[in-house]
Parts: sequence; C-alpha cells; structure tokens
Amino acid sequence: MKREKRLTKRERKALAPPRPAAAPAHVHHIHCIACGRHLEPEEMQTGEALMLRCQHGSTFPSCSGCRSRSIELLAEHDRTGQAVRTASAWH
Repeated sequence: MKREKRLTKRERKALAPPRPAAAPAHVHHIHCIACGRHLEPEEMQTGEALMLRCQHGSTFPSCSGCRSRSIELLAEHDRTGQAVRTASAWH
C-alpha cells in the first residue's frame, strides 16, 4: 500500500488564506503618563490631550492639565536614560 503525497509546510502556507493584520493596540488605548487617566483619540484632536516628545524622539501622551508634570517626567527620562516613570492606568 502506497502512502499518498503530503504537502510541505510552504505549500500549505501558500494555499491558506492570508491572515488579517492585527490593529496596533496603542491606537485605541491611551493613558496620560503623569496621572494615568484614559485618553480618547478625540481628545488629541480637540487639544484636551497632547503628545509630548522626548529628546530621543519617542512620543508620550499627556493630559493638557498634566503637561508640566509630564515634561518633568520626560526631562528625568532624558537625563537618566531610563524608561519614563508613568502613573498607573485608570479609567
């Protein structure tokens, strides 16, 4: 009795339908680095929240009310080279 031919892994992948691309998680779930409050994307457009940039070029979200505290956190990050100390997230 002869075994039937099996497809290789490459051939199976070629026949399979393409998998949908995963949406980035950071797009819909943003928290202020200073206070941890949940920020909606609409708040970025209205000016209630903003994105601050460190000297390394990374961007971090902040409430407009927490701007000074966020700038202090980014200054510490730039000075020490360690990760930004962010507040615990809350909704």
